[in-house]
Amino acid sequence: MDQRETTISKIHSQLDELNRTLDDLEKTIKDKSAQASSAYDKEMINLHEKLNEMRAKLEEMKTASTDHWDNMMEHIEVLQHAFIASYNFFKEELKKNDLPNGKSI
Repeated sequence: MDQRETTISKIHSQLDELNRTLDDLEKTIKDKSAQASSAYDKEMINLHEKLNEMRAKLEEMKTASTDHWDNMMEHIEVLQHAFIASYNFFKEELKKNDLPNGKSI
């Protein structure tokens, strides 16, 4: 496998892991009250949109010319950092609130 395929495979695995993490977070949020859940649902939609944007960029990377590769790598790294920052902020906000049944994330 060449470097390009290795990088794409690595990013794909990371996106799959982020998706599983969001699924776990959604399960935790469902235990919240309806009002709190509504606010959290909006943030979950935002996180899923960012994840989908990264997946779309990954698909573009698979067919990108060598000339565009570096630019695409920079773009996906920016998207990854934005997603992780949003996720970590959201996770901290959840920790500040009482989670039912002593659950933690």
